[in-house]
Amino acid sequence: MHGAIHRETYTIGAGATRSSTTPLLSALFILFVVFALLRVALNPLLLDLVVNYSTDSGSVIEKLHPALYGFIAIGLVALPRFRIVLGVWEVRVVRAMLAFNAGIVAILVGTALAGRGGSAGFLIDTYCGASFAILLFLFPPVWRPRVGQAVILWLALSALVAIVEFGLKTRFQPFDESETAFRPIGLASHPLELGLWMAIGPPFTAATNWSRRTKLAIGLLFVVGLGVSGARTALVVGSAASIVLAIGAIGMGATTRRRLENRIIASVGLAALIPLGILALGATGGLDRFVAGPGDANAQTRIDVYGIFSHMTWTQIMLGMDMTSMLAIAKTYFRLESVESSVVMFVTLFGALGTSLFVIFFAWVMRVLLIGAKASVFLGCGVFLIVALSSNGLSTKGSAIFLLFTLIIALRPVRRDLAWM
Repeated sequence: MHGAIHRETYTIGAGATRSSTTPLLSALFILFVVFALLRVALNPLLLDLVVNYSTDSGSVIEKLHPALYGFIAIGLVALPRFRIVLGVWEVRVVRAMLAFNAGIVAILVGTALAGRGGSAGFLIDTYCGASFAILLFLFPPVWRPRVGQAVILWLALSALVAIVEFGLKTRFQPFDESETAFRPIGLASHPLELGLWMAIGPPFTAATNWSRRTKLAIGLLFVVGLGVSGARTALVVGSAASIVLAIGAIGMGATTRRRLENRIIASVGLAALIPLGILALGATGGLDRFVAGPGDANAQTRIDVYGIFSHMTWTQIMLGMDMTSMLAIAKTYFRLESVESSVVMFVTLFGALGTSLFVIFFAWVMRVLLIGAKASVFLGCGVFLIVALSSNGLSTKGSAIFLLFTLIIALRPVRRDLAWM
């Protein structure tokens, strides 16, 4: 029609071309990187200083992480402005994420009908919020690794801060939990979260396209940060993963026989260095929490907490119970002020049925995300799940799941025919 306003549409995502990279798309990408870093950087310790983020009081708006509002704004600007073309894998990821969120909504509806809606609020912030990682699909595949690299550099900065804190025996963030031995937190919200970051750092760093020297330098920084974190499970699992990565990287490009010989020599050398590393950690106080052995108070609470199930009816085990009752059992029978087990938290709050539904959808998302991923990313995900499940890190408000989803998507290998920048 004569006089009608023509609005040009650009194709973005997997089908993006050079002409698609408008200033608006570049600006949205920069904003996504900023909000992704803010999602990790603004932890509950800092947010609670300003808003009622993780406390019982406050409005609903305060309960969502501020970065999530930024992600929503990016989506509202990009979706009507651009024509998004997704690849086959990306479509599968979006479908899995939608199903995952639908499963969470079903769980939330069930708990709300049972009068326990407030107990499940962390699912929205931690898990539904993590789904915003698929906004990476708005941008050309060759841009996405930069997001992963930015996140890894932030984790490396946290390692550096933790090392300084360990040396000074002083934390830079407001952390007031009483502990028998000093543990740094770096830029995380808890020593266990710091340990998780340090443990997954080397595997995901190995998946970047940085030079071998850069990977080695950053990987060593993570290893040192892991040593001073005081997170025992993370130290054991993360150290094992780092050794696997180190041995696997030796002899790349050499003949099979030569590679095997080099790896055997390296294994012997690493075996000789392990005692030296243990002595160094012991001399600097990094093993203070190991001295008490696996049966100290903190470790024992994570075992005792499973006793909550013995005080639940079969109906409660299958369908769940409210958080107040769960905490009352923990305090009355086990003298526990909190439940530091994600497994116990999920089963008691959502029941075996709700937890099974959640696990099925989460496993589906992980399976789809890891299609075509590098071996080191698989290793990093394994380390993440083992370490995270050893505490309550997956059943509280935090950035762990967003961090995981973002790194998997961002560090996915880019097809050569898409490398036009």
